[in-house]
Amino acid sequence: MRLTLVISSLSSGGAERVMSTLANAWSGKGWDVTILTTHDGGRAPDYALEPGVKVESVDPRRGGLGRQIEIVKRIRRQVKFNSPDVVVSFLNYTNILALIATRGLGVPVIVSERLDPSIVDIGPLWSRLRRWTYRWTDALVAQTPTAAQRFEPMAPRRVRVAPNPVFGLSTDPGADDPVTFDRPTFLAVGRLHPQKGFDVLIRAMAQVHGLESAWQLIILGEGDSRAELEQIIEASELGDTIRLQGRVLNPWPWLKAADVFVLSSHSEGFPNALCEAMAAGLPVVSTDCPSGPADLITDGEDGLLVPVDDADALAEHMLQLARSQELRTRLGAGAEQIRNRYRLAAILDLWDEIIAEVIGTTPPTSSTSSDHIE
Repeated sequence: MRLTLVISSLSSGGAERVMSTLANAWSGKGWDVTILTTHDGGRAPDYALEPGVKVESVDPRRGGLGRQIEIVKRIRRQVKFNSPDVVVSFLNYTNILALIATRGLGVPVIVSERLDPSIVDIGPLWSRLRRWTYRWTDALVAQTPTAAQRFEPMAPRRVRVAPNPVFGLSTDPGADDPVTFDRPTFLAVGRLHPQKGFDVLIRAMAQVHGLESAWQLIILGEGDSRAELEQIIEASELGDTIRLQGRVLNPWPWLKAADVFVLSSHSEGFPNALCEAMAAGLPVVSTDCPSGPADLITDGEDGLLVPVDDADALAEHMLQLARSQELRTRLGAGAEQIRNRYRLAAILDLWDEIIAEVIGTTPPTSSTSSDHIE
């Protein structure tokens, strides 16, 4: 099997991590895997790739409309050269370019959308291009049933669901030094961006601190909102209680050391960090944002759901967890069951079935071929 994968870059990020993981797994099966990066600027991959995975940059490193046209030409040239059995593209803009580039080549193309189209506006021009080009895809892979329903009009009867695998289990948890905390700790993970709602989380933590001052909040991630968040923390006089840790490529040791995980997002595609926290056996409290958290959490059984942008409700649920070891233990035990639902082997089976479907072959059998992903 020969695969050509297309993505904007292999820098740190959820989609990039998933593609790297899938590429490594497919290469490990003996498949010929090439990744084309369209907007990497010559940057090396952040996630380790198996020696058999080839990476080719098709980024012309110039701006303007001419850049997109040149990327299309380069993708087309590389696909012709590679002669893959199937092309798999990740992320909306890249998907559009890949579909244009492969038009008429006779190669099946699978596009994977990582965000809910009802939430993320890609602009009028790109939206029209997406509606136009997605008619050509052989399969459109969404991460949740909710997102799949919204993509159905763009690719009728060709939308499939394949969530992300649980990370931390598929990598070496001991790759980084262990992390320890000297205080009970709430942990959050994500890009410092308004979408993640960290301003709401900081306000909620200020309420928690007033009643349970022993607890601290650590946020892993980096982004353009750092200065704004630092100002909120300073104004709240919580500098000793809330820490912006910065970017961490392997959050697994941090998750294993924390007491509670909090997701405060306004929206998600598929919340990798939440899934990973649950796999680590952490009790979690999350906003019931579109889309993802409600697909992972059964409220009160393996986590707690709160309304979006409600600092009071978030603080109330954080306090419940801070004050009850029994509740933390019960929810953590329930959350850990996600390991089986989203283990890498099961997700790979879903992808293998989709690939087999578009190229007209029978999917390879494996020990997980009958697994059901909820």
